[in-house]
Amino acid sequence: MPFNLADDPWLPVILTDGGTAELSLREVLVRAHEVRALPLDAPSQVPPVLRVLLAVVHRALRGPADDGQWRVWWDRGAFDAQRVEAYLEEQRGRFALFDARAPFLQCGGLQALNGKTKTAALLVPHVASGHNVPLFSAQRDAVPDALSPAQAARWLLHAHAWDTAAIKTGAVGDEQAKLGKTLVNPVGSLGQLGVVMPVGPTLWHTLMCNLLPLPPADPEAAEGEGDRPVWERPPLTPQWRERVPAGPLDLFTWPARRIRLIPEPDGAGGVVVRQVVVCAGDRISWAQGPDLRNWMLSEPHSAWKRSTNLERKRKYPLVYWPVRHRVERQLWRGLGPLLARAELTTAAGEKDAPAVRGPAVLVRLGSRERRAALRGMPLRILAAGFEYGNQSAVIDEAYADVLPLPVALLSAQDAVWRDTVLEAVEASENGVRAVAYLAENLAVAAGCRRSEEGLLAGHRERAREEAYAALDAPFRRWLASLDPDGASDPEEVLDQWAREARGILRTRAGALLSSVPPAAFHGQEAGEDEESQTMDAALAEIFFHRALHKALRELLATATDDVPDDPTELEPLA
Repeated sequence: MPFNLADDPWLPVILTDGGTAELSLREVLVRAHEVRALPLDAPSQVPPVLRVLLAVVHRALRGPADDGQWRVWWDRGAFDAQRVEAYLEEQRGRFALFDARAPFLQCGGLQALNGKTKTAALLVPHVASGHNVPLFSAQRDAVPDALSPAQAARWLLHAHAWDTAAIKTGAVGDEQAKLGKTLVNPVGSLGQLGVVMPVGPTLWHTLMCNLLPLPPADPEAAEGEGDRPVWERPPLTPQWRERVPAGPLDLFTWPARRIRLIPEPDGAGGVVVRQVVVCAGDRISWAQGPDLRNWMLSEPHSAWKRSTNLERKRKYPLVYWPVRHRVERQLWRGLGPLLARAELTTAAGEKDAPAVRGPAVLVRLGSRERRAALRGMPLRILAAGFEYGNQSAVIDEAYADVLPLPVALLSAQDAVWRDTVLEAVEASENGVRAVAYLAENLAVAAGCRRSEEGLLAGHRERAREEAYAALDAPFRRWLASLDPDGASDPEEVLDQWAREARGILRTRAGALLSSVPPAAFHGQEAGEDEESQTMDAALAEIFFHRALHKALRELLATATDDVPDDPTELEPLA
């Protein structure tokens, strides 16, 4: 049974009227303004799927050339169905999932040098496969679960984006394979990134927010060359290359692996996928400084941090490396890199070059034209990534977060609101630090020695996690409530957050104080010799009030009776 992504349903959707459906590539783009969300198998599937949709829209509509053309498309409220359908009809053969010669994002006829295949679970990171057996998993390679063609297509994109690194099975025809294997394989094309994508109220809004102006195609470029998606290039072969990305469309559909899905009858007239072949694929070149620069300029969905270490190694100025998400940290705590707007300077201005560059897709939304179009629209930021372990050969943790973000925070003309939010984040971090050190001081008061750093670090970290958890939902509500284009005033909203955060953190401190043993109120000697000090719960509370007051005082609009100049005058928490 043939299965073509352009015609056959493979993308589950939630419609704006609340209904659900499964649509083909053609249908999901033509009806993008009717689609509220893509409820895919995992949050990490969303970026690679959206990037494929973006590549189709860019090529079908041939643009946008600039923000002026983008605004014309925006005012229409839907994609040009005739041009989308014409393009997909033109490329229809390359979207066939099980084509013998050029299957979609696969290598036709791919065979492993050892002649073996792997179960389809190899494409699904949370399912047991080979030596990767999650705790209490009931699945085994001897009886692999089947993937429907739709599921297989979605996990195929996921594998190209996030697959683990290290050794891969050698492929017949791969001249670079040694002893039946290829070594030093990097992770998938998105694995090095902290992926960030703006999300709107419908799929159409989401895709429009991610559409960036592309340079005009080079008329002298050979067929299949230039910045094109993989389906406009020659069919993939087992021979992979390490190369410099030609541009965003090339990266959006980067064939990071050579894969073949092996269909078999399901007994009901259809097909399923139980076995696959996965081998090494194309690698993004990082060998030279200009290669890294090109990667940064071509990749719009990640923030970048300057690396002086790479500058020395590559002997090239202004080298940047992707900023990855930290799985233990909520997205709002890392807003600084996402809101950075600094532009890349010339080598002459190397000393003044920005330490961080924000994601190009968010920077573009701050332009005057786009900000005017998005005025009043609820915008969210989707973040996704993985934390790899053991030389990136396994996945330790998955990261996914969605954060409301007013468009005005991205403004290229006015940094007031961006600075307002970053001040609130910094003050919150300092306030949480006060809670963490209260936990440490209470542990010392209860008998823990200062030299027992491991125990003290555990007390600090546990208190820090609980404090951030308490602040998380309130901060998101506060962020979503900001109305820079309306009546909101930066000083007033900062004062509002400072008072709410103070109440939350004092509640956490009260919980810590109420849980200490009686010995903590008698205190213990802390320090040595002349620096010796008796630490007890009362003194720990005084230190906490002082630190919290220092953390939040700059945010408060005016001094009031409930914030005394001497924080020790506050009522005891316990």
